[in-house]
Amino acid sequence: MKGDVPLKLRANIENTESFSLLIITECNRYDAGKYTMTLENAAGKKSGFVNVKVLDSPGPPSNLKARDVTKDSITLQWDMPLIDGGSRITNYIVEKRESTRKAYSTITTNCQKCSLRIPNLAEGCEYYFRVLAENEFGIGEPVETAEPIRATEAPSPPESLNIMDITKTTVSLAWPKSEHDGGSKITGYVIEAQKRGSTQWTHIATVKALDYLVKNLNENEEYVFQVMAVNSAGRSDPRESRPVVVKEQLTLPEFDLRGLYHKSVIAKAGDNIKVEIPVLGRPKPTVTWRKEKHLLKETQRVNVERTANATILNINECIRSDSGKYDITAKNIVGEISDIISVQSVVAAYPFKVPGPPGTPQVIAVTKDSMTISWNEPVSDGGSPILGYHIERKERSSIMWQTISKALVVGNIYKSSGLTDGIAYEFRIVAENMPRIMVDAKFKDVVILKAGDTFRLDADVSGRPPPTLTWTKEGKDLEVTGKLEIKLADFSTALINKDSLRKDGGAYTLMASNPGGFAKHIFNVKVLDRPGPCEGPLSVADVTSEKCVISWLPPLDDGGAKIDHYIVEKRETSRLAWTSVATDVQVTKFKVTKLLKGNEYIFRVMAVNKYGVGEILESEPTLAVNPYVPPDPPKTPEVTTATKDTMIVCWGHPESDGGSPITNYIVERRDRSGLRWVKCNKRILTDLRYKVSGLTEGHEYEYRVMAENAAGISKPSSCSPFYKACDTAFKPGPPGNPRVLDTTKSSITIAWNKPVYDGGSEITGYLVDISLPEEDEWKVVTPPAGLKATSYTITGLKENQEYKIQIYAQNAEGVGDPALVPGTPKAEERIACCTLRVFVPIKGRPAPEVKWSRENGENIERANIESTSSYTLLIIENVNRFDSGKYMLTIENSSGSKTAFVNVRVLDTPGAPQDLKIKEITKESVTLTWDPPLIDGGSKIKNYIVEKRESTRKAYATVAANCHKTSWKVDPLQEGCNYYFRVLAENEYGIGLPVETPESVKVSERPLPPGKINLDDVTRNSVSLSWEKPEHDGGSRILGYIVEMQTKGSEKWTTCTTVKTTDAKISGLIQGEEYTFRVSAQNEKGISDPRQLGVPVVAKDLVIAPAFKLLFNTFSVLAGEDLKVDVPFVAQPPTGPVKIEEVTADSISFSWEPPKYDGGSSINNYIVEKRDTSTTVWQIVSATVARTTIKASRLKT
Repeated sequence: MKGDVPLKLRANIENTESFSLLIITECNRYDAGKYTMTLENAAGKKSGFVNVKVLDSPGPPSNLKARDVTKDSITLQWDMPLIDGGSRITNYIVEKRESTRKAYSTITTNCQKCSLRIPNLAEGCEYYFRVLAENEFGIGEPVETAEPIRATEAPSPPESLNIMDITKTTVSLAWPKSEHDGGSKITGYVIEAQKRGSTQWTHIATVKALDYLVKNLNENEEYVFQVMAVNSAGRSDPRESRPVVVKEQLTLPEFDLRGLYHKSVIAKAGDNIKVEIPVLGRPKPTVTWRKEKHLLKETQRVNVERTANATILNINECIRSDSGKYDITAKNIVGEISDIISVQSVVAAYPFKVPGPPGTPQVIAVTKDSMTISWNEPVSDGGSPILGYHIERKERSSIMWQTISKALVVGNIYKSSGLTDGIAYEFRIVAENMPRIMVDAKFKDVVILKAGDTFRLDADVSGRPPPTLTWTKEGKDLEVTGKLEIKLADFSTALINKDSLRKDGGAYTLMASNPGGFAKHIFNVKVLDRPGPCEGPLSVADVTSEKCVISWLPPLDDGGAKIDHYIVEKRETSRLAWTSVATDVQVTKFKVTKLLKGNEYIFRVMAVNKYGVGEILESEPTLAVNPYVPPDPPKTPEVTTATKDTMIVCWGHPESDGGSPITNYIVERRDRSGLRWVKCNKRILTDLRYKVSGLTEGHEYEYRVMAENAAGISKPSSCSPFYKACDTAFKPGPPGNPRVLDTTKSSITIAWNKPVYDGGSEITGYLVDISLPEEDEWKVVTPPAGLKATSYTITGLKENQEYKIQIYAQNAEGVGDPALVPGTPKAEERIACCTLRVFVPIKGRPAPEVKWSRENGENIERANIESTSSYTLLIIENVNRFDSGKYMLTIENSSGSKTAFVNVRVLDTPGAPQDLKIKEITKESVTLTWDPPLIDGGSKIKNYIVEKRESTRKAYATVAANCHKTSWKVDPLQEGCNYYFRVLAENEYGIGLPVETPESVKVSERPLPPGKINLDDVTRNSVSLSWEKPEHDGGSRILGYIVEMQTKGSEKWTTCTTVKTTDAKISGLIQGEEYTFRVSAQNEKGISDPRQLGVPVVAKDLVIAPAFKLLFNTFSVLAGEDLKVDVPFVAQPPTGPVKIEEVTADSISFSWEPPKYDGGSSINNYIVEKRDTSTTVWQIVSATVARTTIKASRLKT
């Protein structure tokens, strides 16, 4: 069986009486695991197992999931593969692909953890990810995210939350749209409220609009409201409102008259007047209207309409008498206000009516073929003067009237001729003024209807003679069609349009004309329909191989409703099907992504209102290609620094970046002995240099570099020359701080410091050149092999001659750059080498005895003294700084004595600083202190020079050349190394004598406390402890450990023992007493802080219960045979495991650890036994083993 599953098809099993053979051919990683073999017969059952490890590439990682998602990054997390292929996982490879693509791209090939943050994702895009594990045998199987993951995050909160209105139970809220939707469409807004004094937020509602009325609030309660935007990634941070107290707002009434210009309304006679005035105030005011100080009498034509927030005065078909001053008054419990509105009804074009009938015509003269008639003028002219009359007649026996006046008759007398003798006639007269069109009041506003409906425009006309009627639209006469019908009568007309479309909307003009003039009326019709096409062109800009930006203008015809959003679609020119790009675009610009490189696309946009999707606006075909190209190759690379396993490669920018910034450089190398180019950098590289590591010493390599931009990777650069991987040595740098120490009339003594840069090779010596100031020819004055020291005296010079001096350092590579000694030193005696002459005249009788001495009574050994009866002369040749001081002159004779003194000041370099001490030592620094020199050389000390040298070297290196204090911290130093230090003072005459530390100083400090302390054993009178070494020894070897103990109730710590190992046994304890222990580490710098055992210990013997372990639980024996049952039992066994040290054909060497508890008595010996795995019988190998190791020999092969 494998695990708990029986082996089936893959395994071939061969069984005999003496063995069982399991064969699995062409095994793979899934064949690894634990194989269990079970043997069973009548005597019992036995199982054994074999662990099989198959060396293969690893299986897929498990439990891949997205742990953190933002708008531009996703963090993945996974577990290690269940099957590692028999080798440690070295790294993971993470790849991604957009959900619209099929190919994966690599994110990283060297992920060392089981998580990775993937940045720079396109906001709102969906991605698949997969992870592959890699071991030494190759890359394993991938694990892929089951569903695409959208790069999105919670939206930003609304910019503000505004309180719009407050009543005693409601609060009206409003807020702007979130500035950023987090990469996913905002699905709604969550509103919550919090009462004052409460920490609990209560959910109020979730809405899609940008305002909300919160109802059923407690009056006089203070609330704070908050709103959060919601998308598919979650909620935004909340945006809180200001605190608000819910109560009825008491305000004085107020009229909002901003909509009335100068508080006046001017209308044409016959028009409808609608005056809407918003009324403010809490509680709601009562509004009354008056005209000319009389309460307005409401009729069907003149009435007042009252809404929640306004009062509306309606005057239908206004006339002149409606003009005047209208008083409006608003009143509530807070107060009362009034205002005046002026209404003016003016006479518009053709305001008159049809004139009244003329008087009954009278016959005033008759002949056999004519009649003369007369009549009176009409009582009413209809508001317009009578232009003339039309005369009509008929025979008495006829019913047909015919007009007999060919033209308009002016005056009120007319002669009708052409009559038939004996026939009776009747006459009638019609007065004429200008024509007039009359329409229903509903046609004076815009006629609004939905698409597909039928609209009818009706009009009555008046005028004499009956006017001619014509319908026009946009200046063109309308013709009757299948859907448009025009009905005409003498004094009425109607236009009927069926199945109305958006284009049927507009202005319809009715013109009525007769000889007296004309009149017209415009009918405005609005058909509510889907929007028209967006105004073009549909422009495509910022085109790349993956995206572009399209823009357009809103449609000229919005279909009678606000444009809600736009729909954007695309199609490839090689296909007929359109695919959706976006279905909820709020602006007239959109960024289209996920285009395929090289494909040609056409885009189209449709506006959407509440009536549907509008007409289409298409773009011209656009090719999805980058406006840029891959960059030119970089400049030829070169190696600036090389070691045995690394090289630093440098190169120059490409001539052209291809129109897109360089985002990465790819460095490749090739071994001279190989053919394959190997990529050197795995991460993004934007610098123009790269350190290549992992090279093989002695091999030669050439390099090439490729540049990468948004369009792709450039061609490789030209190959560099071959460079050999070896430690490179260069000539050394110039020596440091060259200076003159002393001069004589024939020599100059100079000194210098070791170069800062030795060129990677040890300095082998120094060379000194001299030259006359006016010459360029240099002469070497040092031995050809060079000097080992850092000072030199140039001899054989000409007195008072100036010289130029330069110093070179040399190593295995040759002579380095020179360091020039400042100025042109002169070969002359220094000031301090002069002769001191002190001439003192004396007198006295008898001649006095002369005695010269130093201030402290010392004799003057170096002085030549010449004394006579009249003077004394003190001469000291070649004075130096030590000859400075007070010189005492004493003259004495039998009459007495006299003492005088002379102060001598020798101008020289200073003496050595005093009392150089080590103030502080750490593991990486040493702090020095000193006192100024006793002798300053007659000049103020300018600064000090601090130098160091390792105890294994002879040359000093300058640490500080301009120290102005009498202390200095020397760092950084090599931990654990020994150093000498010296300090020199400097004045205007040069650098003085040094003072040096007498002994070397080791750079170290006290160690850290020991590590964790373990309690290994406890008896009635002893305790065994062990501990870990300190994490840091302070830079100096641990000399030992100090173990201390403290009894319960005592504050004193007592040293138990001092040991050099990391364990100790403390004996002599009192049984039953409680102790606390601590351990400190010690090195040559001191004792560390102590580490204390975590719990107190009581001194008492441990009691361990016995235990036994049966080899078998069931025994089978034939009747009559002996039954032998071996029961191994233990109390405190030796400490395992048993370690196999060595195995040969007939022996095994192994070892073990002593028991943790010896039972209160020392271990005498160990008993070692062996057992063949085919039996259950143990045999003694040795019963007298004194050590914890043994070699068992004479074993069967």
